[in-house]
Amino acid sequence: LSGIIGAMFGRDRGFARKEVKEAVQDLVSRYEALVFDCALSPKLITLFHDRLRHAEINRRDAGRFLQEEETAFEQVESEARKTRRTEDVQQEIRRRRIDGETFADKVLDEYRRRIEHYPAVDIHPKADPEVAKLYGAMAFLDSNHWANIEGFLRKAFPRAGQIDRMSIEQRFWRFVPTRKDRIAEELEPYRRILSTPSSTKRERIRQAQESVKIVAFFLHELLDVCDQASREMKMDALTQDAVHYVQNIIADFRIKELKRH
Repeated sequence: LSGIIGAMFGRDRGFARKEVKEAVQDLVSRYEALVFDCALSPKLITLFHDRLRHAEINRRDAGRFLQEEETAFEQVESEARKTRRTEDVQQEIRRRRIDGETFADKVLDEYRRRIEHYPAVDIHPKADPEVAKLYGAMAFLDSNHWANIEGFLRKAFPRAGQIDRMSIEQRFWRFVPTRKDRIAEELEPYRRILSTPSSTKRERIRQAQESVKIVAFFLHELLDVCDQASREMKMDALTQDAVHYVQNIIADFRIKELKRH
């Protein structure tokens, strides 16, 4: 439509022109589709025809008229689509309530799907699956990517004191098991809470949150160090894959905002 409108300026702009008729029909067709898709009042089409007749009677510039109508249609369409999306969400909430579900269940289902491919470590039968998966992700980072990150940091910062590289390396080993028959050191407080019969639900939840938070802090700091190292030397493909994996953990486990302040 915009091309047709532009072509009419500076020429015979009468409403009888073929290009104008085609542009008008295009707008009518789009109004009809919008009315059907979003359950709007057919009066929108009637009002457009009224404005068209008024423009013809008053011999308005056809190109300018259609340009104004195009803008008006886009505004109506944007508002209608936005309202429709809101109504769709509300209908989904109502449907899930009828089915005994909540909208939060849908969000949680999506979240579970995002982390289901991560391995889980064996902490305790009552352990939160999210914690088990998060530390499983750290174990996978250890076995598949850590050597590349560690090697890259040592090459970028070969001298002691250049950056807090040693702290990053030493802290990493607290998040992964150092032996097959043990769990990660940072998980020990959570395992003890779960194994204590007198522990309360609040205590178990709080320690689970702490176990997640400490990993989140570390991963954000690891990315910061890798970013600083990338300014010293170029990352190879394997290190880039490793950093991308860390970024995926942060996104999939929704810990983007969990940073040390």
